[in-house]
Amino acid sequence: MVTAAPAAPTAALAVDPAPVAVEDLGDRTGGVKVTTPEDAQALVSEAAQPQTYIVQMGPAPVVAYEGGEKGLKSTKPRGGAKVDPADPAVEAYSTHLKGQQRAALAKVKGGKPSYSYVYSFNGFAAELTPAQAAELEAQPDVVSVHPDEAVETDTSSTEGFLGLDDEDGLWAQLGGPTGGKKTPGAGEDIVIGVIDSGIWPEVASFSDRSDKKLVYQGKPQGFRGTCASAEKVGDDSWDANLCNNKLVTAQYFNAAWGGDEGVAQQLPWEFLSPRDYNGHGTHTASTAGGNHGVDVTGPAAPFGEISGIAPRARIAAYKALWSVEDGSTATGYTSDMVAAIDKAVADGVDVINYSVSGSSTDFLEPTEAAFLNAAAAGIFIAASAGNSGPDAATVAHPGPWLTTVAAGTHDRTTTGAVVLGNGARFEGVSLSSAAVGPAPVITGAAARLSGVSIGAGARCYPASDNNGKPALDPAKVAGKIVLCERGGDIARVNSSRAVAEAGGVGMIFVNAFGNSLNADFHSVPTVHLQDTEWSAISAYAATAGATATIEKAVIANGGTAPFTAEFSSRGPLVAGNGDVLKPDVIAPGQDILAAVAPPGQGGMDFNLMSGTSMSAPHVAGLAALLQDLHPDWSPMAIKSALMTTGSDVLDGEANTDPNLIFKQGAGHVQPTSAADPGLVYESGVDDWTAFLCGSTRSVSGTACDDLEAGGRSLDPSDLNTPSIGIGLLDGTQTVTRTVTNVDDEAATYSATVSGLAGVGVTVEPSTLTVAPGETASYSVTFAVGEETQLFDYLAGQLSWTDGTHTVRSPIVLRAKQPGDEDWAARYDGAGGQFGSSSDVGTELLLHPDGQRVYMSGYSRPPSAGGLVSDFLTAAYDPETGDVIWEEQWDASNGGSDEPAGFGMSPDGETLYVGGTSGGDYLTVAYDGATGERRWTARLDGPVQAGDSLNDLVVSPDGSTVYVTGYQTTGEAQLDYATVAYDAATGAERWVSRYDDPVNGTDDARSIAVSEDGSTVVITGQSAGDGTGLTDWGTVAYDAATGAQKWDVLRNGSDGQIDIADNIAIVGDSVIVAGVVSNTDRQVDWETVAYDLATGEERWATGYGEAGTDVPQALAVSPDGGTVVVVGNVEGGAEMDYASVAYNVADGAQLWATRYDGTAHGLDVAYDVALTADGTHAVVTGESRDAETAWDYVTIAYDLVTGEQVWSANYDATGASDGANGVAVDQRADGTRRVFVTGASTTAFDAVGLDSNIDAATVAYFDPFD
Repeated sequence: MVTAAPAAPTAALAVDPAPVAVEDLGDRTGGVKVTTPEDAQALVSEAAQPQTYIVQMGPAPVVAYEGGEKGLKSTKPRGGAKVDPADPAVEAYSTHLKGQQRAALAKVKGGKPSYSYVYSFNGFAAELTPAQAAELEAQPDVVSVHPDEAVETDTSSTEGFLGLDDEDGLWAQLGGPTGGKKTPGAGEDIVIGVIDSGIWPEVASFSDRSDKKLVYQGKPQGFRGTCASAEKVGDDSWDANLCNNKLVTAQYFNAAWGGDEGVAQQLPWEFLSPRDYNGHGTHTASTAGGNHGVDVTGPAAPFGEISGIAPRARIAAYKALWSVEDGSTATGYTSDMVAAIDKAVADGVDVINYSVSGSSTDFLEPTEAAFLNAAAAGIFIAASAGNSGPDAATVAHPGPWLTTVAAGTHDRTTTGAVVLGNGARFEGVSLSSAAVGPAPVITGAAARLSGVSIGAGARCYPASDNNGKPALDPAKVAGKIVLCERGGDIARVNSSRAVAEAGGVGMIFVNAFGNSLNADFHSVPTVHLQDTEWSAISAYAATAGATATIEKAVIANGGTAPFTAEFSSRGPLVAGNGDVLKPDVIAPGQDILAAVAPPGQGGMDFNLMSGTSMSAPHVAGLAALLQDLHPDWSPMAIKSALMTTGSDVLDGEANTDPNLIFKQGAGHVQPTSAADPGLVYESGVDDWTAFLCGSTRSVSGTACDDLEAGGRSLDPSDLNTPSIGIGLLDGTQTVTRTVTNVDDEAATYSATVSGLAGVGVTVEPSTLTVAPGETASYSVTFAVGEETQLFDYLAGQLSWTDGTHTVRSPIVLRAKQPGDEDWAARYDGAGGQFGSSSDVGTELLLHPDGQRVYMSGYSRPPSAGGLVSDFLTAAYDPETGDVIWEEQWDASNGGSDEPAGFGMSPDGETLYVGGTSGGDYLTVAYDGATGERRWTARLDGPVQAGDSLNDLVVSPDGSTVYVTGYQTTGEAQLDYATVAYDAATGAERWVSRYDDPVNGTDDARSIAVSEDGSTVVITGQSAGDGTGLTDWGTVAYDAATGAQKWDVLRNGSDGQIDIADNIAIVGDSVIVAGVVSNTDRQVDWETVAYDLATGEERWATGYGEAGTDVPQALAVSPDGGTVVVVGNVEGGAEMDYASVAYNVADGAQLWATRYDGTAHGLDVAYDVALTADGTHAVVTGESRDAETAWDYVTIAYDLVTGEQVWSANYDATGASDGANGVAVDQRADGTRRVFVTGASTTAFDAVGLDSNIDAATVAYFDPFD
């Protein structure tokens, strides 16, 4: 019997589920599982409540449909045209798609969809139960079903900092920031769609007039958006006249909230219209495309004027985010966001800005999928990278078809300082318009009201952030400067508001840990300081008579910049396992001044905001300028130009340091250089689909085969991006790229490579001569050398230069030396909003003719509701490791499906998997050649509580499948339950249950069938009368009828825990292995032989030392003379592999051997297989290496002597790997093959964050002859 990973502390008897969560790989300790009634109850999930799901249909949406359906013409825009919803062909195809959507929903008896998407995304949003969602996902015309998920915001002198207003800058090249009567201006007639929290239309940034004169003429050609009317909104905050020739569209989306009524109930302060309450949407829109030379009013007036990056662009506002009352954030749901994207595409925008959080793990999350089709239709998408820095591996929006933007600083400085009464001066940032002090100083913690927590006081919470109760005591604060700590889930400015409300005159605001310093408009004079200043200031504030003076702020331009903002999310990207780099670029995102909406911004019309939300619209605006300058450029050409001309941030690392590339991507945007990049890297929908073939399981095999046959590489590293990522360089790898000359002259470029220490790099050819408009291809070969630093990220830069242009591409890779394995096949389940999938191989079987190697295991998709598993079954070509078929099956419609038994028909053509599904027994038969499910059998016990199927065996003649485990038969009562099924049909033949004499907890762990097929024997955890907590319970049944033949309870240790876990039948003997408690309340292993006919004990023998010693598996030699038991014993520093051979006849120990890994740490053997000729035992498991991670370690022993003759280590990425199952066969020529499966971490242990775990199966050919 093979379990995935028993685990528990070794100092005492362990209780843990088997198999263990792979997220605990590395915490597995070789413990023993004790079943309790509570375990059964935990298997039963609560009735799932309906929720909104987004369903993606298979046929192409309007912008991607190229014809093929009878009577329906192509609707894909051609030659730069935009989709026209009124076109008869578009109307007909849209109607067709909506009809298919309704039909799919009707099949599961679903209700009316809240949205129907047809333009950039073919699908719908609807309220469904998990069962309905699973039924929909099983329909052949449905691609995916995603739960609706919450998203939120990713919360000026920058045009000068970017060089836009230089004499030869982009503005000048496009006729200036305002244009003239005969000269269009920068961004003229380009429409930027802003999907955000709405728009404040009265601000001058969105006026179509200057000095009362109309300066914008009509809507741009091809744009078809309209403005929400007073009749179509939910309150009196809006009418269609608020749009104009600058603000050309404003719409809103809130079906996920329950429509206007739902928003009014949940967010009564919000506007039920496109009007912005929060201010975030107004800020991003005015940053991207607000008018030039807008006078700033209010507290920000000293800054003078502001301008959008593309000041002559038009704005289309799509409100899909809804604000909290204090304006600190705005949130929304994926279904509303996709609706907004779909509408923006239908309206004909040129650029989309998306300053909203997103997935870091899923390339085809619904918004990413919608953006793919939008990009294919010619729309440039700028998306914020996220605000989860400085942690690594946090960057969001993984799709290579959009541009992911990190945030940096810019050169405006807002310097402030505080001077303490003892003369100490601390400098930070401030916008204080006047000095204050000297005044008494007090910490927020010391100034808190009675009953307020120290944390709330220290952070100076106002009543709105502290359940209606202010944190600060006016009696203690009045007339004082308060020292407040940044932290908690509140807006920075709310702390100063709390100080003002309590009568304070100033605030010293200090970071709790390393973070950005932000110039905010506070309610009292404030200086913002770094965390390193906290100790000195707080210590002084605690002294008697402490005072402080906050100086007036000094605002200036010309500071040193850019640096990466602390909050900016960074790589490596979790999705794609390192084969694609994100972020793409970095742009200004800290302390950005722009227009806002007064309600959520303390009445201000202009404010400073920080976040990648602010950097993305800079890039959206630049894309508008470049599209205006080069109307024939595709979105990918614009992205390439911005990337290959980027410059480095000033964070201190070299640009060949992976940490720098993970911060800045290709670099900081340089608009003037991007206008003339020389060469660009293009890609389109077929390239992206090929990339998805290699990086996800979301594209049909046929489509992938066609793309490969057409010459496209499915290796994700070969996607034609302006950056190169190789998640794992295993020896050598060659990537290819193609460049297009967008200059008006032919040029010859030469290649240079920097960085990548220890890696051999060859560029072929090393020079390229490219005519205008023509393309040229090159390859880069990377080779691991003896000096290569393994498993760490290595970085470099590839630059092509012609004397005028420098076209630079960042490179990041990780390297490993080729291992001893002949092949490795990895199953990587899809990630999602909540992280990466954990996939585990648990058992292997070999086709008797050697045609296929079968793997059983489980996949745990990321979920907000905790760990839920799916059955995972696959067949591989044993010579190549190529996938023959594979299936991840959510059999319980959103519940947990945990396989535990694996069997095969004698001819190898039918596989049987048994396990627990939603608290029921589930057995499934697969066609071994195709993976088609032949039958399934589900059994629910007599009581509505959890049942657990733990093992499976097939009769020698292949006619019957037997499964065993436990079922709940009464309140807090579990009994053995064994079932026989017809192997051909799945028809139930019999069910037999066993209850111990004291109605205790009985859990059958393992099952075997006699060689003649007449008897089935099970063993596991049971209980006797007065014999202890648990005993071994072994029961024999007539295989034909299920009638009980005999039962034996074995009490190995009075009053303690004894559990049997493994069984085999050899001739007329039943061999059982398990644990018995010793006097130190730890366990030793024991092996016992029973007479098959009577149950009489023939012999018993123990093995182990002081500590916890657990047998994990056993196997019998082909001649039936030897049984080998493997597991773990305590010894050395922690645990060792242990392998022991016994004579079946009398239990005599033939040999025993142990393996202590290189780190002398935790080593556990989980499975054993014997060669067909009976000469060797092959043992596998996990062993800790010297780098504190775990590896597969597989060892072969001579079956006669116990001598070790071979070992192999599989270390995929330098992170943790644990083997669970092994199988061995022999080719016709006599050479042997060893196959091992388990769990293998592919990424990000190196940065200590969420790991992606694959089910990895490896092969070794002729390893120990």
